[in-house]
Amino acid sequence: MKYIRQINVAFLLTLSTSVSALEAISDDEMGNVTGQAFITINDSAYSSGSGEWAGNYEFTKVNFGLKGETLLNAGEVKLGKFQRNAYQDGTVPITNSNRTVVNQANGQPATYDADLIIQNFALGRVDNYTDGAAAEFVPFLINNPYIELAYKVENGERRVAGFRLGFANAQGDLSGDIISYTGKLEGEVRGSAQVAYDKTYPNGCVFLDVSCYALAIAGDTEIYSDIEPVDGSTGNGASNLGVQYLKRASWFGVRNDNTFQSDETGLIAALIPSLTKSDNCRILGDVESCFPSTIYQSIYVGDKGKDFATGSAKGLFISLQTESVPWEDLSEVPGTDRVLTQRGAFLNIARYQSGTETKYPLYLTLDEGVNGTPRVATCVGRLKGC
Repeated sequence: MKYIRQINVAFLLTLSTSVSALEAISDDEMGNVTGQAFITINDSAYSSGSGEWAGNYEFTKVNFGLKGETLLNAGEVKLGKFQRNAYQDGTVPITNSNRTVVNQANGQPATYDADLIIQNFALGRVDNYTDGAAAEFVPFLINNPYIELAYKVENGERRVAGFRLGFANAQGDLSGDIISYTGKLEGEVRGSAQVAYDKTYPNGCVFLDVSCYALAIAGDTEIYSDIEPVDGSTGNGASNLGVQYLKRASWFGVRNDNTFQSDETGLIAALIPSLTKSDNCRILGDVESCFPSTIYQSIYVGDKGKDFATGSAKGLFISLQTESVPWEDLSEVPGTDRVLTQRGAFLNIARYQSGTETKYPLYLTLDEGVNGTPRVATCVGRLKGC
């Protein structure tokens, strides 16, 4: 069940002196008055959920009908700070660079103390940052920002269950040292099979190594795969663990049982999925498929090769919940309805619809997937901070 009530708050602009004097004006004069809805307030309700999202929810969403540009720097963003236990509700443990679980003094697996921890956070970038005179500011672009409150209604009681801040569209550079990630981040990594071959078999193929021969023959065949937050110690993603999303993850990659694909035809292209199945953060036995989130210093949200109208990402938001909340999915991807969130903080950077295509908000080359992405400068004279 869903209903929507919309209120428009209009700002009317006119040069008529009779209006400023609060005098009656004619219909002709009224015809010269123009207005635009700057703020809209939507009330909606939802009661079609199941499990922990069952029940009656009401939402109040305040939309700001404007486009914005920002260059933002923050020393640290830290949200959702409370106790979580490893391996419960999708919470993953802290893992060191060797993919070994870090334990607390009591011998139990340690977790980060907050759902979202991003140090040296920034939106936008500065080109030619070492030259103050030539420095060029490239802002992070947003369209139709909004804030929304979620209420859970039970036994006649209406209580606040969550809050989110989002954008209808967003595009630009997002930078930071991602220490702890909770939510949905969906990306795609693409490149030639030659990159995988060079990484796996630097000395060439040994006798009767079918996988090696297949990759060698594949050569420049383009391959691609999804990337997402994973448990660095096992390579498991959310679907492997049967949860909606991972909490406090610090590794991204190709989750267990996921494979690379190819859109090309032929026998070799058809063999790519069977050759590239990820298992325990490895593909082909030797190629790493999981990487610390901190190696991705800057990511470009949206399509870098297109303008804002055609290349911006949809559905980006950050939220805080005191209990489970089914937020409306604004990605416009066919078949989607709700983003199911649970107690804590949540950052949504997920797939979105652009025309007839479903796109990822994050694209990486195979080289970037393996080696990370460098940070773009976010202040004149320095890479980080301001």
